Amino acid sequence: MGSNCLYNIDHVKLYGGELEASFKLEKYFHATASYVYQEYDVEDNSLEKEWTYYLPALLPKHKIKLLARYNLWQDGWLQLSGRYTGERDAQKGKKLDDYITVDMGFEQTFQFDGTEYSANVFVSNLTGTDYQEQSGYTMPKHVWGFQVGVKF
Repeated sequence: MGSNCLYNIDHVKLYGGELEASFKLEKYFHATASYVYQEYDVEDNSLEKEWTYYLPALLPKHKIKLLARYNLWQDGWLQLSGRYTGERDAQKGKKLDDYITVDMGFEQTFQFDGTEYSANVFVSNLTGTDYQEQSGYTMPKHVWGFQVGVKF
């Protein structure tokens, strides 16, 4: 039984780099930014003639993430984040478009009887971006959520 994907790792080189910066302004504002670059090389060999795609080609060359948190009041944080993912190949010769998503949320932590609790509300893809992380699977326009946590 065969596959239409090249798995011969001896002929593929994946490389790149990542930069990340983070800073705090007083105790009220925290921000982080990161950039990822990834590339691949494939050595020609006789095994690839019938292959339709390479797994490393499904990775975007460029990704950027931004995160900002602002302390509204005691242990209450408003969070805004954004993500850019560059164009990339998809199976069967298609391309997936680049996209930008924006997420927003609020987190409140508090102590009760010596235990730390947290409550979060959030919305992912705030702008309703139409995108696919994997070919053929459109992501939801918005994802709303609520989360409760306990730290032991």
